[in-house]
Amino acid sequence: MKNLKAILFLVSCLLFVVASAQKTKTLYVADRTVLRSGADCIQLKEKKKGDWNVCIDSINGFVYEEGYEYKIKATASKSGVAYTFVKLLSKKKTGYNPAVKLEGKQWRLLAIRDNGHTMSLQDTTYFLKFNITNSRISGRIVCNSLRGTVKAEGRKISFSGIGYTKMKCVDPNEQMERIVSYMLEHSTTYELKGDQLYLRAGEGSYVVLVAQ
Repeated sequence: MKNLKAILFLVSCLLFVVASAQKTKTLYVADRTVLRSGADCIQLKEKKKGDWNVCIDSINGFVYEEGYEYKIKATASKSGVAYTFVKLLSKKKTGYNPAVKLEGKQWRLLAIRDNGHTMSLQDTTYFLKFNITNSRISGRIVCNSLRGTVKAEGRKISFSGIGYTKMKCVDPNEQMERIVSYMLEHSTTYELKGDQLYLRAGEGSYVVLVAQ
């Protein structure tokens, strides 16, 4: 009886190993995400020359960075809608710059956070427009226009040479211009969350803009 139980146990273990092995897949991961249902998703396919026919939020245990194409091993859930990273087979940098997603939109200022304080600006007229290809930025604040230089690649971003027109308007001591200029000039990274853009200027300091 004991031998029978031992045999059954070994068989069940073997079946588990075989079933697990069957779930392991080789996946190709695209160098860019796409917007679906208001959120970015990672594109996958099982054949190198196939179409990107799977779009998921994330792969458990896998650190994804746009601008690179990946070939990985991953296990799939029974439903086939969730994946767990197993092994990196290759990582290749492509010519895609994810920062181009900032182009073609008008980004309206929502909030500024610095030193633990948040300034909400729901009704502000301030907006930015990015031209990543030509390294230019333009926009408007209160009643003055702005222009400057922006460099962005991957998740890194930097601004320089920001200047304003000198129209008379309601902005005592150019307070808003000074605040925004300071935050932009100290921004080092950015993050897209749906239709919102976070320009991060350090630990806990950031500017929030929304696409229009």
